[in-house]
Amino acid sequence: MIPENEVSAASINNYITYAPKMIDFLEQQTCLTCTPVQGYADYYPDIEGWKAGGRTMDPSPVDGRKMDYEMLSRLVESPRASKAFSRFSMSILEGVQILAKTPGWQKIFMGIIAGYFKDIPGRLKGPRDRRLTQGNALVAGLYFAAMDKGVELVLESPVTDLIYENNRVTGVVVKGHTQITANKAVIIAAGGFEHNKAMRETYLPQPATFGHSSGVTSNTGDLILAAEKIGAKFGLMNEAWWAPTAITPFGPTVLFSEKSKPGLIIVDKKGQRFMNESITYNSYGDCFYAADQKGHDVFPAYCILDAHYRKKYMFGGVVQGEAMPDFMSKQMIGEGKMLIKADSLQELAQKMGIDYNGLKDTMDKVKKYAASGVDEEFHRGSDAHDTLYGDPEVKPNPCWGPMDQGPYYATQLLLGDLGTKGGLVINLDGQVLRQNDEPIQGLYAAGNSSASIMGSKYPGAGCTLGPAMTIAFKAGHHALGVAV
Repeated sequence: MIPENEVSAASINNYITYAPKMIDFLEQQTCLTCTPVQGYADYYPDIEGWKAGGRTMDPSPVDGRKMDYEMLSRLVESPRASKAFSRFSMSILEGVQILAKTPGWQKIFMGIIAGYFKDIPGRLKGPRDRRLTQGNALVAGLYFAAMDKGVELVLESPVTDLIYENNRVTGVVVKGHTQITANKAVIIAAGGFEHNKAMRETYLPQPATFGHSSGVTSNTGDLILAAEKIGAKFGLMNEAWWAPTAITPFGPTVLFSEKSKPGLIIVDKKGQRFMNESITYNSYGDCFYAADQKGHDVFPAYCILDAHYRKKYMFGGVVQGEAMPDFMSKQMIGEGKMLIKADSLQELAQKMGIDYNGLKDTMDKVKKYAASGVDEEFHRGSDAHDTLYGDPEVKPNPCWGPMDQGPYYATQLLLGDLGTKGGLVINLDGQVLRQNDEPIQGLYAAGNSSASIMGSKYPGAGCTLGPAMTIAFKAGHHALGVAV
């Protein structure tokens, strides 16, 4: 599935071999345990070896009450859309059960909310949930382990350059021209360049989107550029971890499961569909740029919801209407807000600047597809990935509803990303390579600072953090001269 001209078989096998060892090491050295998520499917069901779940790992929740509240406040919060009611932390395991409404999901949901309000000292300090899950749990677990081992954590000290002496990297320069010497090596794990406008315009496809990334805003590619100055090789610079994105009052939010539910379509300026809305989010990059080349006006595109969708399903952090009606979601719904509302399809088209006749024709097809269960244009809902995130109670296709009743809702749908994929080319131990493929002594890279071993694909959830942690695990051992 991952093209051979993008990533070598040795790199893939390296990951397969050492990822389990990394997980064992993580569980031995931290308070974390990692559990396979059985209900989280791989993203390409038409590929041999596809699994309906069990590869993605969910870190166990961590008790944030043990962390100093000032340090806790420095921990970047999980996206609002990944929380219950945009506030209450939930693990991936819990989220899958709640979204799929598996037996017992109400008890899980109420337990999450009850735990939040039982933390009275935390409520007196602020709204943040001190039960840490998902990425926050992973970072907190690593933080506690580092503190137990006496690691000095230096904050607000951005690296501005690498120190390169006698043909090796010997340290870094941080803000204020302070030099920090590295006795063994420097390992770059500073993210990609998603918030560097110039780099996006130079390397990513056109039109180069900017301001739509959900990556951490400090990811500006500084250390990728610093390594380039000493001869480092780049790879996959034209790729990102693409994702359909809406802009909320709190910043960009990625639409993960929302796009598969019945009662939602995505259209261009003419009101025409141009893709299978339910495909894996990374494939949105290919779809948007391919549609643009075919003449579709998709920058931006438009996400259309009907009254049924609004009532039953969450969307971009907006809680479903049956739990929170529109008047309780005024921050997100209304004129100038994320979701524009209209009583009729014609009114919605006028408000959004979409061709009404084109949108009406599309809605006629939607009604037909909902009745037959067959998307004659893009085959939405025809494979296990699509239907997994649909509504199993809707027949004959869990991804399709007739969308024939208002009110209607719409938002501009942007091509965003979770981060960039391109960066420094590394070997199997994480060493950064020169243009001649020789390693730069004393310099390693992992994560989105390096060219992804997933190439242009995204096989499943965790394909960012999994390789990042595995390569960092190998790099640390290699730098210390310790066998893995």
